[in-house]
Amino acid sequence: MRAVAAPPALKDRRAIERLPTTLRGKLFPGADDCVVANFTRHGACLRFGSLPQIGERVILVVWSSGVAFEALTRWRAGDEVGVQFLSSRDLRRPAPPHLAEIQALWLKRRPRISRRTLIRTAPIIIDKRSRRSRPIGAPPAPAR
Repeated sequence: MRAVAAPPALKDRRAIERLPTTLRGKLFPGADDCVVANFTRHGACLRFGSLPQIGERVILVVWSSGVAFEALTRWRAGDEVGVQFLSSRDLRRPAPPHLAEIQALWLKRRPRISRRTLIRTAPIIIDKRSRRSRPIGAPPAPAR
């Protein structure tokens, strides 16, 4: 008697490997907080504290980068939702009218810190970035 092979696992049938992440996101409408558990260029798996009431079409904003994805809800399981990306938009650029409110919310996400304040409070960050590289063998720059 010949054994029948089991079908490949779902993740093995994917055309593109999913990249695991812990990026913070917000799902609109509703501005529901979520974690982007994994993603590809085609879609993502979102994890929620409690499953929100979401429609078929949603907008996912990756909060750290300001990239907004218009997406379709493809599946739901427990506290997770799978979405398929339709398009993306960088919220640092001018946004179309249907993303204007989301863009305004994202732009208010953190207080703006002036360069002088940043230098005063965290000089090591600015200091390391402002030093120019020196040619190999050249003497180090004099200390200030």
